[in-house]
Amino acid sequence: MPEICNLDPTLPFNFEINRSKRKSLVIYVKSGNVEVRAPRYASRKWIHEFVFEQKSWIIGELARQKRQRRQRLVIADGRDVPYLGKTRTIVALVSHHQEVRVTRDFIFIYTRKNTPEKLEKLFNHWLKERAKEYMTVETERVAHQLGLSHKLKDVVFRKTKSKWGHCCSDGTIQYNWLAMMAPREVINYLIVHECSHLKHMNHSRRFWQVVESACPNYQELRQWLAEHGHRFWSQA
Repeated sequence: MPEICNLDPTLPFNFEINRSKRKSLVIYVKSGNVEVRAPRYASRKWIHEFVFEQKSWIIGELARQKRQRRQRLVIADGRDVPYLGKTRTIVALVSHHQEVRVTRDFIFIYTRKNTPEKLEKLFNHWLKERAKEYMTVETERVAHQLGLSHKLKDVVFRKTKSKWGHCCSDGTIQYNWLAMMAPREVINYLIVHECSHLKHMNHSRRFWQVVESACPNYQELRQWLAEHGHRFWSQA
Protein backbone atom coordinates (compact mmCIF):
# COMPACT_ATOMS: atom_id res chain seq x y z
CA MET A 1 0.00 0.00 0.00
CA PRO A 2 1.27 3.52 -0.76
CA GLU A 3 2.34 5.67 2.19
CA ILE A 4 1.37 9.38 2.37
CA CYS A 5 4.19 11.28 4.03
CA ASN A 6 5.49 14.68 5.05
CA LEU A 7 7.27 14.72 8.37
CA ASP A 8 9.19 17.90 7.58
CA PRO A 9 7.24 21.18 8.00
CA THR A 10 9.64 22.93 5.60
CA LEU A 11 8.30 20.86 2.71
CA PRO A 12 5.26 22.62 1.19
CA PHE A 13 3.89 19.40 -0.28
CA ASN A 14 2.95 15.87 0.70
CA PHE A 15 4.35 12.89 -1.16
CA GLU A 16 3.39 9.29 -1.66
CA ILE A 17 5.86 6.44 -1.19
CA ASN A 18 5.45 3.31 -3.31
CA ARG A 19 7.81 0.45 -2.49
CA SER A 20 8.86 -2.31 -4.86
CA LYS A 21 11.84 -4.53 -5.74
CA ARG A 22 13.66 -1.59 -7.36
CA LYS A 23 17.17 -0.71 -6.11
CA SER A 24 17.14 3.08 -6.20
CA LEU A 25 14.97 6.06 -5.32
CA VAL A 26 13.18 8.09 -7.97
CA ILE A 27 10.68 10.96 -7.80
CA TYR A 28 7.75 11.50 -10.17
CA VAL A 29 5.67 14.68 -10.22
CA LYS A 30 2.40 14.37 -12.11
CA SER A 31 -0.94 16.20 -12.00
CA GLY A 32 0.07 18.08 -8.84
CA ASN A 33 1.07 14.92 -6.97
CA VAL A 34 4.53 13.85 -5.81
CA GLU A 35 5.41 10.16 -5.82
CA VAL A 36 8.59 8.54 -4.51
CA ARG A 37 9.31 5.06 -5.79
CA ALA A 38 11.59 3.31 -3.34
CA PRO A 39 13.14 -0.09 -2.58
CA ARG A 40 11.25 -2.16 -0.05
CA TYR A 41 14.13 -1.87 2.41
CA ALA A 42 14.53 1.95 2.12
CA SER A 43 14.30 3.72 5.48
CA ARG A 44 12.07 6.73 6.03
CA LYS A 45 15.23 8.73 6.86
CA TRP A 46 16.84 7.93 3.50
CA ILE A 47 13.66 8.75 1.61
CA HIS A 48 13.10 12.06 3.40
CA GLU A 49 16.71 13.14 2.87
CA PHE A 50 16.37 12.31 -0.83
CA VAL A 51 13.14 14.29 -1.14
CA PHE A 52 14.65 17.26 0.70
CA GLU A 53 17.64 17.26 -1.68
CA GLN A 54 15.20 17.48 -4.61
CA LYS A 55 12.97 20.07 -2.88
CA SER A 56 13.73 22.96 -5.26
CA TRP A 57 13.20 20.84 -8.36
CA ILE A 58 9.92 19.41 -7.02
CA ILE A 59 8.53 22.85 -6.14
CA GLY A 60 9.51 24.16 -9.57
CA GLU A 61 7.91 21.18 -11.31
CA LEU A 62 4.69 21.54 -9.32
CA ALA A 63 4.55 25.24 -10.30
CA ARG A 64 5.26 24.44 -13.96
CA GLN A 65 2.51 21.84 -14.10
CA LYS A 66 0.09 24.24 -12.40
CA ARG A 67 0.82 26.86 -15.07
CA GLN A 68 0.25 24.26 -17.78
CA ARG A 69 -3.13 23.29 -16.33
CA ARG A 70 -4.19 26.95 -16.41
CA GLN A 71 -3.15 27.13 -20.09
CA ARG A 72 -5.36 24.23 -21.13
CA LEU A 73 -8.31 24.69 -23.46
CA VAL A 74 -11.79 25.75 -22.53
CA ILE A 75 -14.28 24.69 -25.19
CA ALA A 76 -16.92 27.40 -24.87
CA ASP A 77 -18.49 30.22 -26.82
CA GLY A 78 -16.01 33.05 -27.34
CA ARG A 79 -12.94 31.04 -26.29
CA ASP A 80 -9.93 30.62 -28.56
CA VAL A 81 -8.71 27.23 -29.77
CA PRO A 82 -5.97 26.35 -32.25
CA TYR A 83 -6.56 24.33 -35.40
CA LEU A 84 -3.64 23.47 -37.69
CA GLY A 85 -1.59 25.89 -35.64
CA LYS A 86 -3.84 28.92 -36.12
CA THR A 87 -5.92 30.32 -33.26
CA ARG A 88 -9.62 30.54 -34.01
CA THR A 89 -12.53 31.72 -31.88
CA ILE A 90 -15.39 29.38 -31.01
CA VAL A 91 -18.88 30.58 -31.93
CA ALA A 92 -21.57 28.36 -30.38
CA LEU A 93 -24.97 28.51 -32.10
CA VAL A 94 -28.11 26.68 -31.00
CA SER A 95 -29.48 24.69 -33.94
CA HIS A 96 -31.49 21.56 -34.69
CA HIS A 97 -28.67 20.51 -37.01
CA GLN A 98 -25.45 19.61 -35.17
CA GLU A 99 -22.18 20.24 -36.96
CA VAL A 100 -18.85 22.06 -36.81
CA ARG A 101 -17.57 24.44 -39.47
CA VAL A 102 -14.19 26.11 -39.63
CA THR A 103 -13.26 29.40 -41.30
CA ARG A 104 -10.09 31.46 -41.29
CA ASP A 105 -10.83 33.02 -37.90
CA PHE A 106 -13.71 31.06 -36.36
CA ILE A 107 -14.91 27.59 -35.46
CA PHE A 108 -18.71 27.50 -35.57
CA ILE A 109 -20.27 24.80 -33.40
CA TYR A 110 -23.95 24.22 -34.13
CA THR A 111 -25.56 22.35 -31.26
CA ARG A 112 -29.00 21.52 -29.93
CA LYS A 113 -27.77 22.01 -26.37
CA ASN A 114 -25.21 24.70 -25.58
CA THR A 115 -23.43 23.13 -22.61
CA PRO A 116 -19.65 22.73 -22.06
CA GLU A 117 -19.96 18.94 -22.20
CA LYS A 118 -21.91 18.98 -25.49
CA LEU A 119 -19.62 21.55 -27.11
CA GLU A 120 -16.51 19.57 -26.19
CA LYS A 121 -18.06 16.32 -27.44
CA LEU A 122 -18.95 17.87 -30.81
CA PHE A 123 -15.58 19.57 -31.13
CA ASN A 124 -13.69 16.35 -30.35
CA HIS A 125 -15.77 14.35 -32.82
CA TRP A 126 -15.13 16.95 -35.52
CA LEU A 127 -11.40 17.10 -34.76
CA LYS A 128 -11.14 13.31 -34.85
CA GLU A 129 -12.78 13.21 -38.28
CA ARG A 130 -10.34 15.86 -39.56
CA ALA A 131 -7.47 13.77 -38.20
CA LYS A 132 -8.76 10.68 -40.00
CA GLU A 133 -8.99 12.63 -43.25
CA TYR A 134 -5.54 14.19 -43.10
CA MET A 135 -3.32 11.93 -41.00
CA THR A 136 -4.42 8.65 -42.58
CA VAL A 137 -3.63 9.81 -46.11
CA GLU A 138 -0.38 11.46 -45.02
CA THR A 139 0.71 8.33 -43.15
CA GLU A 140 0.17 6.23 -46.24
CA ARG A 141 2.14 8.77 -48.30
CA VAL A 142 5.09 8.88 -45.87
CA ALA A 143 5.18 5.10 -45.51
CA HIS A 144 5.36 4.85 -49.30
CA GLN A 145 8.08 7.53 -49.42
CA LEU A 146 10.17 5.57 -46.91
CA GLY A 147 9.58 2.28 -48.75
CA LEU A 148 7.60 0.89 -45.83
CA SER A 149 4.07 0.64 -47.25
CA HIS A 150 4.20 -3.14 -46.98
CA LYS A 151 4.66 -2.86 -43.22
CA LEU A 152 1.78 -0.43 -42.57
CA LYS A 153 -1.27 -2.38 -41.45
CA ASP A 154 -3.72 0.26 -40.23
CA VAL A 155 -4.08 3.82 -38.90
CA VAL A 156 -6.26 4.29 -35.82
CA PHE A 157 -7.05 7.17 -33.47
CA ARG A 158 -7.27 7.30 -29.70
CA LYS A 159 -7.03 10.17 -27.22
CA THR A 160 -4.26 8.93 -24.95
CA LYS A 161 -2.57 11.08 -22.31
CA SER A 162 0.88 9.54 -22.48
CA LYS A 163 1.71 9.59 -26.20
CA TRP A 164 0.91 11.57 -29.32
CA GLY A 165 1.52 8.53 -31.46
CA HIS A 166 2.38 4.87 -31.20
CA CYS A 167 3.49 2.23 -33.68
CA CYS A 168 2.58 -1.35 -32.81
CA SER A 169 4.72 -4.32 -33.80
CA ASP A 170 1.98 -5.53 -36.16
CA GLY A 171 2.24 -2.32 -38.23
CA THR A 172 -0.74 -0.47 -36.75
CA ILE A 173 -0.06 3.22 -36.13
CA GLN A 174 -2.13 5.04 -33.54
CA TYR A 175 -2.44 8.82 -33.21
CA ASN A 176 -3.98 11.18 -30.68
CA TRP A 177 -6.34 13.30 -32.78
CA LEU A 178 -5.69 16.36 -30.58
CA ALA A 179 -2.46 16.70 -32.60
CA MET A 180 -4.59 18.33 -35.31
CA MET A 181 -4.43 21.53 -33.27
CA ALA A 182 -0.67 21.75 -33.87
CA PRO A 183 0.88 23.45 -36.92
CA ARG A 184 0.82 21.26 -40.00
CA GLU A 185 4.60 20.80 -40.01
CA VAL A 186 4.45 19.47 -36.43
CA ILE A 187 1.72 17.01 -37.42
CA ASN A 188 3.85 15.91 -40.36
CA TYR A 189 6.83 15.35 -38.06
CA LEU A 190 4.67 13.15 -35.81
CA ILE A 191 3.63 11.11 -38.84
CA VAL A 192 7.23 10.72 -40.01
CA HIS A 193 8.21 9.69 -36.48
CA GLU A 194 5.65 6.90 -36.28
CA CYS A 195 6.24 5.70 -39.85
CA SER A 196 9.96 5.45 -39.09
CA HIS A 197 9.09 2.97 -36.34
CA LEU A 198 7.86 0.63 -39.07
CA LYS A 199 11.55 0.14 -39.80
CA HIS A 200 13.09 0.54 -36.34
CA MET A 201 10.96 -0.21 -33.27
CA ASN A 202 13.24 1.82 -31.02
CA HIS A 203 14.82 5.24 -30.73
CA SER A 204 18.27 4.25 -31.88
CA ARG A 205 20.59 6.38 -34.00
CA ARG A 206 19.41 4.51 -37.10
CA PHE A 207 15.81 5.35 -36.24
CA TRP A 208 16.55 9.08 -36.00
CA GLN A 209 18.45 8.91 -39.28
CA VAL A 210 15.28 7.65 -40.96
CA VAL A 211 13.28 10.45 -39.34
CA GLU A 212 15.82 13.04 -40.50
CA SER A 213 15.77 11.75 -44.06
CA ALA A 214 12.11 12.73 -44.35
CA CYS A 215 12.02 15.59 -41.84
CA PRO A 216 15.38 17.39 -41.59
CA ASN A 217 14.21 19.86 -38.90
CA TYR A 218 12.61 17.17 -36.73
CA GLN A 219 14.43 18.31 -33.56
CA GLU A 220 12.83 21.76 -33.69
CA LEU A 221 9.36 20.31 -34.34
CA ARG A 222 9.76 17.67 -31.66
CA GLN A 223 10.68 20.38 -29.16
CA TRP A 224 7.67 22.46 -30.17
CA LEU A 225 5.32 19.58 -29.43
CA ALA A 226 6.97 18.93 -26.07
CA GLU A 227 6.62 22.58 -25.05
CA HIS A 228 3.14 23.33 -26.36
CA GLY A 229 1.28 20.02 -26.52
CA HIS A 230 -0.30 20.49 -23.08
CA ARG A 231 -2.33 23.40 -24.49
CA PHE A 232 -4.40 20.98 -26.62
CA TRP A 233 -6.03 19.36 -23.59
CA SER A 234 -9.18 20.78 -22.07
CA GLN A 235 -9.35 21.85 -18.45
CA ALA A 236 -12.18 19.41 -17.78
